[in-house]
Amino acid sequence: MLLLTNTARNTDDIDIFWLEEEGGTMIPTMKTVQTIARAYQQICNGEEPWIALGNFRNAWYGYAKHDRLALVSDRITESELNTEHTRRWGAFCAASVEFLCHCYNVPCPEWVHHPRYILTTPWWPEHAYNLSTRIELMQITPTPFLQRHIFCGNRLYQNKYEMSAWAQEARAKGITNPGEIFRYARQKEISIHGG
Repeated sequence: MLLLTNTARNTDDIDIFWLEEEGGTMIPTMKTVQTIARAYQQICNGEEPWIALGNFRNAWYGYAKHDRLALVSDRITESELNTEHTRRWGAFCAASVEFLCHCYNVPCPEWVHHPRYILTTPWWPEHAYNLSTRIELMQITPTPFLQRHIFCGNRLYQNKYEMSAWAQEARAKGITNPGEIFRYARQKEISIHGG
């Protein structure tokens, strides 16, 4: 497989051209990269948020990780519908960009710091109905989310791609016990993403 990218237009329309071998013949296919701006627009248009953000995660951790800045550079476009749903997900997208940029040493775009991305009402997960759960979430939620009053915990951006690579890294270091391999990979994850 050969990978070619076309980033001549704005970063919201990055295209990746793949040449895949099919029966000895190279067949060109095209994929539009899921930027955070595209993900937010899809959420505002009714897409399930975790589908749109999951597609963004696949780009960030997988097929477009070589150009992460392009995935987050374009500001998210404010929705015509100013609802609690669109405000929450706008703040979540901004927090996600700040969090991921910090974790991966990518320059963080200025648009994420706009005051509109700070919620006035705290956003708790549905399961956080008792005080002890809320206290725990306040302690483990990463700062970019806390600053925007989003209390989501610290497991949102776990990376299956990295976990696999870290497991291979552990094996390359001579670690053979499956439990030790998992602990090695988990420690790497904690060092980047927190507990």
